[in-house]
Amino acid sequence: MRSFSRRTVLTSSIAGLATFALTPVAQAAPVALNNETLPGGNLRFTPLNEVKYVNPYAQAFTATPATGARFIPAPEKSPSDALVSAQFTTVAPARGSVVPRVILRRTADGKNFYAASLTVRAYQKYTLAIERIMNGKTEVIKKQDLTIPRPLVNENITFDLAISARLRHIEAQFVLTGREAMRISIDDTAVPLSATPAGTGTGFSGYVSKDAPAATPLDANNATAGAWGQFRGALTQPANSQWGKMIFEDDFDAPAINGAKWRVRNNDYVGYDQGVILSDAVTVEDSVAKIWLKKLPTGQERVYNDGKVRNWATGYIDTIGKFSAENFRLEYRAKQPVSRPAHIGAWGGVWMRPDDTNLLGEIDISESYGYTSGKQKTDPSNRSEGTVHYGQEQGNKAKQNKMIPVLGQVLADEFHTWAVEKTPAGIRFFFDDIEYLFVSSSDPRYQSSLPGGAKFNIRLSMQAGNEYWGGLSSSTSDSAIEVDYVRVWEYKG
Repeated sequence: MRSFSRRTVLTSSIAGLATFALTPVAQAAPVALNNETLPGGNLRFTPLNEVKYVNPYAQAFTATPATGARFIPAPEKSPSDALVSAQFTTVAPARGSVVPRVILRRTADGKNFYAASLTVRAYQKYTLAIERIMNGKTEVIKKQDLTIPRPLVNENITFDLAISARLRHIEAQFVLTGREAMRISIDDTAVPLSATPAGTGTGFSGYVSKDAPAATPLDANNATAGAWGQFRGALTQPANSQWGKMIFEDDFDAPAINGAKWRVRNNDYVGYDQGVILSDAVTVEDSVAKIWLKKLPTGQERVYNDGKVRNWATGYIDTIGKFSAENFRLEYRAKQPVSRPAHIGAWGGVWMRPDDTNLLGEIDISESYGYTSGKQKTDPSNRSEGTVHYGQEQGNKAKQNKMIPVLGQVLADEFHTWAVEKTPAGIRFFFDDIEYLFVSSSDPRYQSSLPGGAKFNIRLSMQAGNEYWGGLSSSTSDSAIEVDYVRVWEYKG
């Protein structure tokens, strides 16, 4: 652990390595730094190595109920957004202020930054802020006084501070040890899209005001800086207080699908695709469940009562008889095969049906149709669709639906997060924390097909071809929905 004090700056290197650099500037007033007396000086920043900006559109912050925990490194190296966090220990000074920061460089020339700062003053509230430092100008673009007990003078305070950026969306999170995470966010629309980062470097800094006691401590430890996609999970549970405890979770950490949570379908089919549902088309690799579309070897084709030759294996798991809920927030993180010609006809999704099979309602959290086949005017590439169906009869078009927003995503290569929130008011759909569809429960069709009291089970499936979007192609090859986790929280109201 390193300590720094009175206008001295300590910064971490990238990729979470605990190496530090200090550049003192000679001044008359001495300050204490790591138990040594050093010359004081103005706030300064030690340059860091650059981190290649792979893709600025995916997210690292997700709604994970790990209250008080730090970010969890992900095994994969998929493109994601920049993420910087550090753990600090300080005190509320008798006078003046202490201001630690985590810093995200926005441009490769090192001139433009975003920072998350926490200001701690004597006998006052903590203030969490997001700062934009561009063209030599620092501006607080969002701040909030935190509604937690005020710190006492010289009381030790330990907390985590983190900043994340995705395109224009900037988020800061603060976790005081032993308490729930708090966060603020802003869409920085003042920055033109042409200023989308071309590179980034990261670090953290500390400032002890000139009028604070000379020996005011500020210690930093466990600094982590993401070189894109190196983190998953987050510091907090869903922010809205209407969500209670987690009632279902699978991180797919076992070597195979957990039979206590999921039913794996086998030797089955549906009448409207070219596949046969096989248990072999569901695998778990590196804590990721894979729901496959796989070409069957020659000679292993299946023909069922409908006479159709089925030469593709598809995966299908569900929680029927094992888990269901009436009102809830469900979130999952995944890659979806919808980015290349090899994915034409890969029709997959995560969806829900009522336990009561007499009800015709359905919630499609994400339904994707592979790469464009040219049959429809809408290009489904790198998109998924959220839908509430009011009927399941053939040709029934009673539904409300919408495609996810286009944010530059490449869904086959990047992990993204989808969520639905079902409450008595209706169903809200989210993609990477952006709400893009709300379906009200006041619609009479909703009330008859998704009535109060009905519980919904979870289904993950892949299908081979889709008559509406276009069937399989000569370019189609094996692909899978890759699911990192599925989590459900109870609705408290």
